[in-house]
Amino acid sequence: MKKLTEEKILNLLLSGKHPKAKKYAGHHVLVIDDKIFPLKEGKEAAQDIKELKKRYGRSPIITFVPRQDITYILFHAKNSRIPLHLYWEYKSW
Repeated sequence: MKKLTEEKILNLLLSGKHPKAKKYAGHHVLVIDDKIFPLKEGKEAAQDIKELKKRYGRSPIITFVPRQDITYILFHAKNSRIPLHLYWEYKSW
């Protein structure tokens, strides 16, 4: 159920149809369950991710919310050496 909710939120954010898509357009966000958190920079981002992992028992999904007036070239990168086992998830739309 949680994964389905996250997938719906990701699809809506990436398509620009989520109510918060305009607010976060052009920025990275953390998605966990039905919650969306803006991704901070540097050590603050790592701390937020640790806190969310502790609170929810798993790592949040990190995604970029595209602006609808710009074309982006996206790629999927997965590397087990990334600290905190973070994976950038980009879905085709």
